[in-house]
Amino acid sequence: MKHIIAYEFLNRLKRNPKLLRKVKVFTAIGVVVIFVTGALAIWAGVTAIDYLASSANQAIQSPVTQGHIENLKSDLEGLPNFQPVNCWEKVQALLGVQPWLERSALENFTNLKMACFEQKSNLCRGNDCEQLKETFNTAEGNLI
Repeated sequence: MKHIIAYEFLNRLKRNPKLLRKVKVFTAIGVVVIFVTGALAIWAGVTAIDYLASSANQAIQSPVTQGHIENLKSDLEGLPNFQPVNCWEKVQALLGVQPWLERSALENFTNLKMACFEQKSNLCRGNDCEQLKETFNTAEGNLI
């Protein structure tokens, strides 16, 4: 059915040269408009990216931003180190519903904070050495 309509349309165009010329002009204008619109869209995109890049560069290079970055660096130095292993174990333990029912939310978040951000001493002091306690099983005196 669609082929019959297309063939009928082409036959009418061939029989009427004025209509054929109008269709050719309309098609040519449509193609030119599509190319011009595409070129304008590409130009607008490139211009916007260039503007954003230059604005970001000016903002980063400004003395005010540099001062904020230095303040942030000094503030971050005071934070305790992140401990991913202990934190991941604590997060896995808190994934269930039971810990939230047994303890308060504040206690759970405090425990999570202690597991993730509290600094642990890497030094042994006298006979009390945390690394050795974790490594040895105190009941049998063997390695775990």
